[in-house]
Amino acid sequence: MLSRHERDRLAEIEAGLVGADPRLAEQFERFDPGPRWRGLRHALAGLALALLAVLAVMCLLSGLMVSAVVLAVATLLGGALCCVQARRNRRGSAPG
Repeated sequence: MLSRHERDRLAEIEAGLVGADPRLAEQFERFDPGPRWRGLRHALAGLALALLAVLAVMCLLSGLMVSAVVLAVATLLGGALCCVQARRNRRGSAPG
């Protein structure tokens, strides 16, 4: 979370940019990827993690232990990163 001084400074910068080029600032205000794109990103991340998990199991069943371990670790790290990102997004959208 930004300090009060940082928020004030960002507001000053934003006001300066709006004053310099109002049309450009309007384009940024209208840009909102919305929840639809967020949902699509989450679905694609889940699909990629599921694919990694399936590949890890297939390698394990084929006797390729090193590949199976590497893919399993990649799956776990990817899942952990998704959880961390989701937690950051939840904190960032909380009122405050």
